[in-house]
Amino acid sequence: MPTIPIENYLIAIQTLRDEGIRCIPARIAERMEVSAPTVTETVKRMERDGYLVHGDGREIGLSERGRDIALNLMRRHRMVERWLTDVLQLDWATAHEEAHKLEHAISDVVADRLWRSMGCPDSCPHGNPIVELDPAVIARRVRLRDIDPGCQAEIQRISELAEDNHELMVFLEQKNFRPGVVVTVTDRGPLRDTFTVDIGGSQTTISSDVAGFIWVCPQERAA
Repeated sequence: MPTIPIENYLIAIQTLRDEGIRCIPARIAERMEVSAPTVTETVKRMERDGYLVHGDGREIGLSERGRDIALNLMRRHRMVERWLTDVLQLDWATAHEEAHKLEHAISDVVADRLWRSMGCPDSCPHGNPIVELDPAVIARRVRLRDIDPGCQAEIQRISELAEDNHELMVFLEQKNFRPGVVVTVTDRGPLRDTFTVDIGGSQTTISSDVAGFIWVCPQERAA
């Protein structure tokens, strides 16, 4: 079985791939907050142990074994997040931090019992899937920063890349950037670096980077 640090590498690599980010050592180092030489040595060991494969150029991918472990850990994390928010009433940011500790500690049996006790929710509080999604649904999703002014979109999920930023997650929860909520882009900055959106009658301005963490399903143009 992999160690906890190796499990964290597997999760980081799968997360980058889910976000459409080219998985090269530099991106892994940023995600893991370690040096490039540390990533290089760790990747060598993980490839030797059958968790990773190399694709074209420097890109790194998960082997079938590595991917299965990563997806199982991510699913367990999301189940625990849902339990911590829905049952224990923790806020988004705290739930993510606590779930990160618990995902390595609880068994699949316990995680599955928690999930079933909540009625088998299909996603974590931020909209990231617990159960496999229809590829057609995924294909319709775009980042909020790609929506034009005057258009509406339903929030689908918050990127896993945003979840480690405690202050950002507090802000998104407080401003109601939640899955299922419909937002309207009302304005974009002259350099396309800011977005103003209407959420339930309230105007909120966010940066392009933040808008890139919010995945939405576009709807018809607002009247």
